[in-house]
Amino acid sequence: MKSYAFPWGIYIGDLIDNNDTIPLCLDSKQGGFCVLFDEDSEQIANNFIENIALKLFEVLAIGDIVVDIFDFSHKKRFMHLSLLQNEKLYDIAFNQNTAINKFNNIEEIALNRHHTILTPNAPTISEYNQQSKFKEQYHLLLINLDSFPDEMTSQKRIKNFFDSAYEAGFYTIAFANQEILESESKATQAILNRFSHINIEDKKIHLTKELFEFVEMVDDYEFEYVNDNKDKIIENLLTQLKQEDSSSLQKDFLSIPIGTSKNGRDIIYFSMGDKSGNLHAFITGVTGSGKTTLLNNIITGIAEKYTSDEIQLYLMDYKDGVEFQVFKNHPNCKKIFLDNEDLEASISLLEEFRDSMRTRATTFKQQEVKNITEYNQLNPQNPMPRIVLIIDEVHKLFVGDYNYVDRFSSILKPLMRQGRSYGVHIILSTQSLAGTQIDRELMGQITLRISYKLTDPTDSETIFTYGNTEALNLKKYELIYNNNAGNKNNNVLCRAYPPVDIKSVIDDVLFLREERLILKPIIVKSKEKVEEVTKEVKVSTPYSSVESKYSTDEEDDILARLEEMGIKPNVGGLE
Repeated sequence: MKSYAFPWGIYIGDLIDNNDTIPLCLDSKQGGFCVLFDEDSEQIANNFIENIALKLFEVLAIGDIVVDIFDFSHKKRFMHLSLLQNEKLYDIAFNQNTAINKFNNIEEIALNRHHTILTPNAPTISEYNQQSKFKEQYHLLLINLDSFPDEMTSQKRIKNFFDSAYEAGFYTIAFANQEILESESKATQAILNRFSHINIEDKKIHLTKELFEFVEMVDDYEFEYVNDNKDKIIENLLTQLKQEDSSSLQKDFLSIPIGTSKNGRDIIYFSMGDKSGNLHAFITGVTGSGKTTLLNNIITGIAEKYTSDEIQLYLMDYKDGVEFQVFKNHPNCKKIFLDNEDLEASISLLEEFRDSMRTRATTFKQQEVKNITEYNQLNPQNPMPRIVLIIDEVHKLFVGDYNYVDRFSSILKPLMRQGRSYGVHIILSTQSLAGTQIDRELMGQITLRISYKLTDPTDSETIFTYGNTEALNLKKYELIYNNNAGNKNNNVLCRAYPPVDIKSVIDDVLFLREERLILKPIIVKSKEKVEEVTKEVKVSTPYSSVESKYSTDEEDDILARLEEMGIKPNVGGLE
């Protein structure tokens, strides 16, 4: 069974004689070691280091460790490890600029972990990962000392980082030709002085008392360094990655591509569900930054990828009452609220959601299942859809009268807490949270936080966490995707996709989809619209008897709504 704990020892090989084979491990609490080699032994050193790294991948769960390499060599040094690059488990800095940026990033991760994560009860990331729901990735640093650090790098900065790196989840293997011992770089000497050395001369590894107090005993044994079949190890790792992705019981119910990584190689997905751990989302960005485009692309993507048996949408627009009109034919939409003045509409809908959750709870109890996933596995022919509520410009619901804000929050919080089990999910979007009274507990329920360009540091720190103000530096159509409740270490810079042709996509979906899977959204407007449209269809029932504030654009929808309230209107020309 794999553990979230970092291994206590780093396996480097075996001591062998005629009768015994003794595994040899370095104490991982030393934080790392240096491998120094002569001119003829560089390939042996590369093989030795790569095998140690692959062994760590075998010991730890997939995704728990990533390799960060500083190496300016023209030829790729670690061929097998590099195959993990597409899986985001291998990253290399191969020139001075990328090395400086990489070190800045890992230094910031370490500082953040020391100051915001580690505690007396969890003084190392290894102990933290055994206790916490949210795991921090371990980093294996492979540093070619001939490449980094250079003479311009601060000795004090290097020393401070490596003296505390192990506690923050970093393990280091530095390597270089033995000539590096004569380096005049104080930063390089700081690393050489920090870690013990393994020397490789004449293609043979020499163990020293610096590493093992019992080194005299080694003379009676032959040392055989770890040298497993790297092809087999990497094949197993890649196979395992594919199997975990395809067969995991934890799956996301929603996954829509929204852009690419900064280098353009990796697709970034808007994901919600058990696999990602994202049950609700918060999206923000100033006017013109691209926020509306993202919302529209997500809503359109749901029509393309999921049927109404899988996901049903409720859209509320508190902007101008027009943004969501473009989705009036969306086949997954149940209701679209377009009255940007009627704040009570949100309360009514949340109460409706609360009642739906109670109904689902009763159904689950009758069928002896705990959540929507188990229910749908038991009822594949009649699945229960996920419900997604999207509220644009939600800040209007968190300003003004305290009693109203408190009422809204008091209904919304339990919906978010219990949403996982009952398949109720909420996406909130706004330009700014300035002057709002948003509840901290409510924000604590939202792990997925996305931001386009912001101009107010307070907004950025409200959406993310204290000190996380990277959204202030974004360019147009760039966004930060963070799926760990705003933790700065989990910021992912994404270049968002341009707007899609909504009408064209929806028309194509409607043409191909079975009629039974097409929903006709109820377009909900204000009381004034009720009167206007009701007159048009010649409803003779006095308006004073109509208790609801809402109605729809279509005659059939109005009649259905009135009938739901127990009112049987007489319509001219209809019986």
